[in-house]
Amino acid sequence: MNKSILSRSFSTREKALILTLVVVLLVAAYYFLVVRNVAETRAANATAIEDVQTQIEVQKILAQGREKMQHELDELGTLANLPEVAVYDNLRNELDELNGILRFTTSYDLKFSTPELDGTTIRRPVNITFSVPTYAEALGIVDRLQNGAYRCDVTNFSFDATMTADGTVTNVNAVLEVTYFESPTGAESLNGLVEKKTQ
Repeated sequence: MNKSILSRSFSTREKALILTLVVVLLVAAYYFLVVRNVAETRAANATAIEDVQTQIEVQKILAQGREKMQHELDELGTLANLPEVAVYDNLRNELDELNGILRFTTSYDLKFSTPELDGTTIRRPVNITFSVPTYAEALGIVDRLQNGAYRCDVTNFSFDATMTADGTVTNVNAVLEVTYFESPTGAESLNGLVEKKTQ
């Protein structure tokens, strides 16, 4: 008579082997499904945290750079105080400004030259001579010209002083060149301009 293998009772040794096999399978399943998964998740989280910290450091460096640039821009002042490059023909306004700056001099003379078109810039030269009692006043006028409402360059200026026997300055004569800059963009007419000659 054939007995089924399942219906027979297992020996102690067989039971121990089956129990060991079940424990090994449970440990393997626990390792692959829990321990390894948790370790991989932790490693991925650690890498992500490092990436985030790197990005934070980069953002801090960028923020410091922006703050430094903003500080430097603040030191330069606002754009509202910059001189205007006026549209051609701004002669009347420039003349009014010059008369306003020079009105406290002892005497002054203005000689305008023909404005010159150079690419997209118009240069209007004016030779100025004036007299004032002191060097400080002469330098003050040069400063006001350079920082006036309309963009210009003050060049080739020289001072000549009259002195008394004791060395006191009684009169300062100044000679200088001022070049006003204007733009042809938006001008109603470009009459009176000459083209700059190329060298």
